[in-house]
Amino acid sequence: MIGIDFINDSKTVVVKINEEIDHHTCEKIKNKIDLAIEFRGARFLIFDFEGVNFMDSSGIGMVLGRY
Repeated sequence: MIGIDFINDSKTVVVKINEEIDHHTCEKIKNKIDLAIEFRGARFLIFDFEGVNFMDSSGIGMVLGRY
């Protein structure tokens, strides 16, 4: 599950991920993040990986791609 929150007084998107990040889930996560950034006109992105217990190289690529 992925939760996306907004910080009200700035253009910041906070992404809380509570699932494994692998080649099966990357596309879904990437699409949700990209939509949130576009909708909000965000300039800053914060990832909360507290609930992630596994991430493969495609997950690292997804994170770097949001940069």
